Amino acid sequence: MSSDENKSLSFDKPKKNKNRKSIGWIIGVVVLILISITFILPTTFLAGNNDIVFGSIRGKDISYTNQYFQTQASFAQAQLGSNANSLQGMYQVFNQAFLSTAATIALNDMADEVGIAVTDNYVDRAIVNSGFYNNADGVFDAELYNNADRYQRDTFRAFAEESVASGMVTRDIMSAHSSNDEVALIQDLGSRGRTFDYVTVSSAIYPRESVISYALEHQDNFLKVGLNSASYATEEEANTALSAINDGSSTLLEQAETTTSTTDGEIGGQYVFALQGNLVTPEDIESFKNAAVGDIIGPVQTVDGYTIYEVTSAPVLDENATEEELNAARSYIATAEPEMMSTFLDEKTAEFEARISNGEDFFTVAEDMGLSVTTVASTTANPNSFPLFSTFQMTDPAQNLFTATYFNANYINDLYQGTEGDVLAAENLANGNRLITRIGEDTVNNSSSTYVETMYGYLKPQMATVDLQTAIFNDPTFEDNFASTFFSRMLQTPTASN
Repeated sequence: MSSDENKSLSFDKPKKNKNRKSIGWIIGVVVLILISITFILPTTFLAGNNDIVFGSIRGKDISYTNQYFQTQASFAQAQLGSNANSLQGMYQVFNQAFLSTAATIALNDMADEVGIAVTDNYVDRAIVNSGFYNNADGVFDAELYNNADRYQRDTFRAFAEESVASGMVTRDIMSAHSSNDEVALIQDLGSRGRTFDYVTVSSAIYPRESVISYALEHQDNFLKVGLNSASYATEEEANTALSAINDGSSTLLEQAETTTSTTDGEIGGQYVFALQGNLVTPEDIESFKNAAVGDIIGPVQTVDGYTIYEVTSAPVLDENATEEELNAARSYIATAEPEMMSTFLDEKTAEFEARISNGEDFFTVAEDMGLSVTTVASTTANPNSFPLFSTFQMTDPAQNLFTATYFNANYINDLYQGTEGDVLAAENLANGNRLITRIGEDTVNNSSSTYVETMYGYLKPQMATVDLQTAIFNDPTFEDNFASTFFSRMLQTPTASN
């Protein structure tokens, strides 16, 4: 393609273009943003890195020197603004350029396969219709175009050439019509659902007496220390307050009234295992374990800054503990003693499953064992999260079925291949709990069918775009080496030999 400085376009009668939404208009608006900014890469990237290849698709390299790649990187940098200068921002800029370039290469290859040709005439039309070179009246101005910076015009044209064919392929896919049979099938599938009930075997049923017994055996961690506190932004401010407390000119509670923290003052009982989570240096917890009533501790660095504590009481967790305190202790035990808790959960799960195998009722067993039952409303089998169908993310109030099917794709098959009343084998959740699910009744919801009929045509172009994107990035020829290349090549420090 020629890029002579005075290349003239093949349109003698430009028309006003304020409302037209052609592919040329779309390209022009994007390019207007792209090339009206100056893309200044960090110097680390500019030295000797021009041959960087991030991957390939359909046998074509996706490289730093690709003009389309650099233009897309400019666009991404403009969107991020000053954030593009951070490591995370730079990664996002180049990753977006990488993915956009990969998609464009693939789409242009599809265009070649079906014989879509991008002629000079079509590119000229795209430039004229873009509006980028329009005058104040909204009309293309040939003089404005011819007097434009040569690099700007060449960049604009190169981007248009890359974008036109890929845009035509995308537009054709998005505008494809569905047959009546396809819509009827989607309606039928969307109207069918199934209900479920489940229990989660978790540390919440760890026996009260076992919790108290564990606490008495590990008293250091289960000291419930009564505290007052005052927090400061700097250690110097905290030490000034501490001096006033130590010389008797002020009390800690009086100091707490002058701080900006909303949690200062009388904060009451804090278990050592819970308090440790607020300390920046975990070893500082030893001061609380050995403290006596009236002791002043600190300043210690906490999530609130630099905090001074006053000890008001230090009893041990005992049989008078509240259920809230016990549940906090159970959570701690599950974290501190994972093997012990896992053994307990396995035993309780086996007990539940054995009783079900012996013919006992699911709900009765759950009640006897202190397990609450979660009921999930009718949900369509939807392993790929089709946007017009319900998902467990919508219907499961506790999100456990959603979590189970997210991390184990086969579990959704078990849920829909069984019959009403079946109790599935326990599923281990990511948080360590065990999920036991009972299959409920199959349902038909005509309102869902109506919703699908109404929305399918409207959302189909968006879904087609998602499908197209999925197909491109699951193409067996797509080689994605972006992350490793970015960190090993683009972040290298330039040297004289580069």
